[in-house]
Amino acid sequence: MITLADPRTRMFLGDLIFRVATGPNPPFVTINNVYDRTQAVSNNPATVFPILPIEIIDNVCQRLAMHDITNLVRANSVLNVVGTRRLYHTIGVGMLPARLLQCMISLDHSADLPLLIRTFEVNLFNHSPTRTYYLLLERVLKKMVNLTTLVIELPQRHSPTWVLPTASSESSLSSSSTVPQIFRLRSFTTSMHCKSSLARFLDSQSEITELTLRGINSDSFNPLFPFITLLHSVGTEPSDHLFASLPPSQFTLLPTSLPKLSHFDAIHAGPTIIRDLISSRPVTHVSTSLFPPHTIDTLSALSLSSKPLMRLTVMSFDPAAPHFLFPELSIRFTELETLYIVVLMVEVTATMLLEWGVYLSGFKKLRYITFMATLGGDDDGQETKEEINERKIAKVWHSSCPTLKTVILPQGKVWFHGNDENSDGDWKCLNYEDERD
Repeated sequence: MITLADPRTRMFLGDLIFRVATGPNPPFVTINNVYDRTQAVSNNPATVFPILPIEIIDNVCQRLAMHDITNLVRANSVLNVVGTRRLYHTIGVGMLPARLLQCMISLDHSADLPLLIRTFEVNLFNHSPTRTYYLLLERVLKKMVNLTTLVIELPQRHSPTWVLPTASSESSLSSSSTVPQIFRLRSFTTSMHCKSSLARFLDSQSEITELTLRGINSDSFNPLFPFITLLHSVGTEPSDHLFASLPPSQFTLLPTSLPKLSHFDAIHAGPTIIRDLISSRPVTHVSTSLFPPHTIDTLSALSLSSKPLMRLTVMSFDPAAPHFLFPELSIRFTELETLYIVVLMVEVTATMLLEWGVYLSGFKKLRYITFMATLGGDDDGQETKEEINERKIAKVWHSSCPTLKTVILPQGKVWFHGNDENSDGDWKCLNYEDERD
């Protein structure tokens, strides 16, 4: 039996069928003539749904579970066409590796089914694919010419960028009718290493708006976890020299590449890669990590976007970052509307949080801020983690930044500013009883 999980969809479809059945143009198949038309319907199943627009059926299919769609495509030819299109729209999301492999083999033997795929995900982070597997992946990707979203998560040491289709120089010299068509992605996520081969693939994808790079940084000066050897640098002041002593990156894009890039997530990328990706591109949403001793270089690289950043998420592994992070952010990104900060490797206190409030005055449009870190007691022992007054901190931060509406602090409580006509304008806690000063 086919079920609709969304009650509104069931109600909408029921109302639509009722109107079709009772309207001026009744359906071809009714209770009165169903017997006489049985043979005609079997010869032409398309007349089962002559009035329902294909868009309505497709909209219903979007709300069906996968096992329901597999039943739907066996009903008749019309539902088979619409259901198959929806069945192959997204492949790989939540699939076990063995099932994904079977699906890829089927796609490799089909000329039509790969054309239906819009989203494709390969998640083998905890597995060890062979070269044969990657050859199969290469062939399948070449067939998915209508793909718009691609996710490839592989083991840390695997970076087979050669599986990604690109327009070869030989093809570009031939006539346009013989040039093989490749997909034009809008969203791309990968764990492949940030090297020149990956950069060349990105050069060929002019439609990408969302890019996530989880791969190991190719910059030799910045190993994967540099903070392990730099714990002695706590309290060290940041360098004033922009990109001081940074070697050339192996990951360099053409100036005309990624002209529509607006969302960028970098897990292990260093400042040179971030600089090459963001510089002169309309990036407004960024998520990145900060590693010493190049925290300031990374922040400077983020400021090279052709548009002001609106949303920023940073995870800091720099033990010295809490001492300069807020002022540096407020100077560089005055147009931020949402800011998420996660600080590791160091503890913060209520006194520090209160003192940092003054730096929020540099933000003109900041509405939402989250600051997560390990809490430590003050030196005088007067305030511990359990006694921290987050309402007071929210008030101080709001006094410096009047646009602030929501604050989440290390204890995890959600504080919002009451500004409706029935509120006293004070800060309220979403999940807890009001705390008093």
